[in-house]
Amino acid sequence: MGIEVLEVIKQASANPGRQVQEWKQRTGGKVIGFLLTDVPEELIHAAGFFPFGICGGSVRMDRAEVHLQSWSCSYVRNSLALALNGKLDFLDGLIVPLTCDSIRMVSGIWKHNRPLPYMGNYRLPMQVERPSAKKYLLGELERIKRGLGDYRGKDISEEELIRSIRLYNSNRNLLRKLFNLHECNPDVISNKDLYTVLGASMVIEREKLNRLLSELVKSLEDKTKKPVKKTKLYLSGTFINLPEILDYLDESGGAVVGDDLKNGFRYIEADVAETGVSPLESLAIRQLKKIPFAGYDVPSNPRRYNLVKEAQRKKAQGVLFLHLKYCEPENYDYYDNLQALEQAGIPSLRIETEFGETSPGQLQTRIHAFMEMVGGENNVREKEL
Repeated sequence: MGIEVLEVIKQASANPGRQVQEWKQRTGGKVIGFLLTDVPEELIHAAGFFPFGICGGSVRMDRAEVHLQSWSCSYVRNSLALALNGKLDFLDGLIVPLTCDSIRMVSGIWKHNRPLPYMGNYRLPMQVERPSAKKYLLGELERIKRGLGDYRGKDISEEELIRSIRLYNSNRNLLRKLFNLHECNPDVISNKDLYTVLGASMVIEREKLNRLLSELVKSLEDKTKKPVKKTKLYLSGTFINLPEILDYLDESGGAVVGDDLKNGFRYIEADVAETGVSPLESLAIRQLKKIPFAGYDVPSNPRRYNLVKEAQRKKAQGVLFLHLKYCEPENYDYYDNLQALEQAGIPSLRIETEFGETSPGQLQTRIHAFMEMVGGENNVREKEL
């Protein structure tokens, strides 16, 4: 059963637009896209819309490069290219989180060239520990809630939002169970399959996904394979946009045990409190306490120290940096992160990727060499023996 469910999720991940269009035809509902990440999907869902994470895809970039410089973030260029080439025509709306300069700039360009009935920005606080951050964020969440309610013609009720929060908490709990199964026994589900499911969770109807995940987790929990020794790795950066990287880790005896990626564990790492405070305040608290990333300033838990702490807690034998080319926030953080890891005696490898323009063959050679250095190839030979 687990294999069949996994194939369904893989097919949805490979062609997210088709299944969203099928949902629209079946329900007559509207789809609100969002650029990754941190957008409060619970609010979109509570309004009765389909939250659709724009995760990039195969598309010609030339039309986007008319509007964006070639040295701007390739995720932003790729997302705009998808829209300009008609591959996101199923969207009825878009929310853009203002987390970096490239994403800030694309919002107006998108609105001018591919306007949608509903378009909004999510203005996140960069200094999340300032006393004013929570008050400011509550105002932003209220503004988005009001805008989504105006678009559907009816305010979002507290009961609707609570139901959506519970649904998303259930989803995150299932995904964390899946992540834990992989961490404890990587042979149960591979690196690539794990991150395929994580990515698919942004583009599959949440109710349907929870049913699939429940079956998948149950099936994998029933497996009794003896764990095989693997080299534990921690991933740090922006996105996994090249699944081949995960193939190379799988074939080299590596197991990803943690990450701070926007389409990885950072997306599912904590729930929204269901009691004690208002639903909007719960959403704000979760956002302010998320794993640090390059766009936020967290003085009490600087990213470089959090990276070392998490790598050590997970007993990672190495850290793999996945940086999008021209990603300024990640480039600024890299030196400090590297120095912290070196002081802690944790080896690392930095890989620069770009949507649609990275040579997988060169990456394979570098990853295999890194894995051999930290013990991955030895683990492969042990497994074969």
